[in-house]
Amino acid sequence: MKRNICRSLTILIGLALGSVVTLAQETNSSPATASPEQRDAATLEVLISEAWTNNPEVRLFESAVAGARGELITAKTWENPQVSVTPGVFRDAGGNWGHAGFGFSQTILFPGKRALQRAVAEKTVESRQLALSAFRTQLAIQVHRSFYSLLAARQLVALRERHLELAKSFLESARKKVEGGFAPDFEQTKAEVDVAAGLKSLREAQAEEAVARTALNSLVGRKLDARVTIVGEFSESPSVPDEPTLLNHALAQNPSLKIQTAEVERTGLSLALTRKSRLPDFTIGPTVEYQKPEQVYGFGISLPLPLWDKKKGAITTATAEQQRALAELDTLRRDIVREVSSAAHLLAAARESLAIYTPAFRGKLKSALDNASQSYAEGRTSLLVYLETERTYYDTEAAYYETLQRLYDAQAALEAGLGMPLNELEKTKPATNK
Repeated sequence: MKRNICRSLTILIGLALGSVVTLAQETNSSPATASPEQRDAATLEVLISEAWTNNPEVRLFESAVAGARGELITAKTWENPQVSVTPGVFRDAGGNWGHAGFGFSQTILFPGKRALQRAVAEKTVESRQLALSAFRTQLAIQVHRSFYSLLAARQLVALRERHLELAKSFLESARKKVEGGFAPDFEQTKAEVDVAAGLKSLREAQAEEAVARTALNSLVGRKLDARVTIVGEFSESPSVPDEPTLLNHALAQNPSLKIQTAEVERTGLSLALTRKSRLPDFTIGPTVEYQKPEQVYGFGISLPLPLWDKKKGAITTATAEQQRALAELDTLRRDIVREVSSAAHLLAAARESLAIYTPAFRGKLKSALDNASQSYAEGRTSLLVYLETERTYYDTEAAYYETLQRLYDAQAALEAGLGMPLNELEKTKPATNK
């Protein structure tokens, strides 16, 4: 009977290991035999393009640019002239006579005001365009991060499923050994505990996969619960310069800094325009008055006298806005330096951790698991020894994928601080922070 039990254990192990081989073969299947879902799978480049097209926030930024361009058109446009007609009747001793007056006037801004209005509007357009470009860059960075997070999460789900499948097969084996009197009851209990732990780990991995899928759908503008089929392999993280070079690049290239710098310039121009608003605009134009038997021609000019309103409140508000913009620029510089420095350290730590999980090291653990499975099937080792080997293998594989996720999270944080992907950073010359 012991021989029959061992034979059944060998069959169960073969089925469990065979499922792993089948999964690998399905993963590496050729495009000619791929399913329709695999053929429709999206690459990272396709998803980034889809995000730029469908993400609703892109349209918000595009609308802001269009609105700023409208303000620029308004700043360049003269105010409409005014035409006045005043018909009437002139009465004297000789009777009633027709009377009419006609006027034409045009408001002329004080010299320099229109140029400042145009400069403020142009700076607003520049700021909105920078914001649109920056959002596209950050959107691509976040899609890159979510893509690989989802890829790692799905690998982790597949790993947990294989672990649970194998744990269930050995629970069945332990149950038969206990029923046959070849093992104590605790061996079955320990196998049940391993199945319960496997179920818990699988549910957690599935939840993480759902979160990653929802995040990616949100970025690319799809329904949050839509199925996402992606294709790709884990890419190596690009090389990273030393921290001073990273900080120089960030302070020179970060789009948020460029936007805030443009905002400082805009508030400065707005302050100059507000100060100039104290100077009065004037209205000029000819007038014609008809009255039989004479006509009166005139030319008029009018302007407000700045006696009471000298724009002190508006100037105070504009000055405060510029000071606020300057303070926000200084704060933003400090935040970017902190974020880039922190992300660089986290990325370096993730790389060092990932270097532990070499293919040779992971292959060695896989061989140890296969040997432990065979030894347990042949009765040369206990279930506890096998389960410990199994736990070590699957925990190590899970730690490998979790480290990959931390690596891509840190890379995304660093790229967000720099304002560009790391592979583009390699193509640019290091900036010098003056």
